[in-house]
Amino acid sequence: MSEDTPETREDPPLDAQSESVLAQTERIFLRLTFWQTILSVAGAFIAVVALYAALTESAAVRQQTAAAVWPFVQFSTVDADSGESAEFEVSFKNAGVGPARMRAMRLVIDGDPIRDWAHAVAQLGGQLTDQVSRNFISGRVLSPDEKVVTFSTTDPILARQFRTTVANPGNFIEFCYCSIFDECWLADSRQDLQNPEAVEECPDFGDAAFRN
Repeated sequence: MSEDTPETREDPPLDAQSESVLAQTERIFLRLTFWQTILSVAGAFIAVVALYAALTESAAVRQQTAAAVWPFVQFSTVDADSGESAEFEVSFKNAGVGPARMRAMRLVIDGDPIRDWAHAVAQLGGQLTDQVSRNFISGRVLSPDEKVVTFSTTDPILARQFRTTVANPGNFIEFCYCSIFDECWLADSRQDLQNPEAVEECPDFGDAAFRN
């Protein structure tokens, strides 16, 4: 009894025309793949450029907006002495174009942090009378071009005491304010009050903070 031997079938060889068609098809496929890759890279590049342009434009718009609401708080004193009478005044004015939020303030006289104007008057040996006027500044929002006289006195003795105190370089005032975008500046009379330092946030003076 003989066993059937399975037949081995071989694919017929490709003729020259078939090989040519196959090679052409492969070339077309490679060419399409190449251009698809180029288009993908170009698309990714355009997307990156568009994102960069959008971010740059957004930053420019924010800078323009911030400049449009930039505050600038000026601290000033006024003193007058005619011999028979004298007066002294402390004021803050927002000379910027946007609102200024007064966040922190510190006043130091003779090495001691002053809590409020009543403490300042007592520190200089004076008393609160009808010749003394006070106004709050801590936590206040100053509108553009708004000026607030925080302290004034027509008491000649007290006015001269304040004038002498201000002239002493060992006494100083610091105050910090912010824009509506929380961009903050710290001004220090020991440096240049007209050139406040930009800070990330206002300092916490703690128990040394002026609270009036």
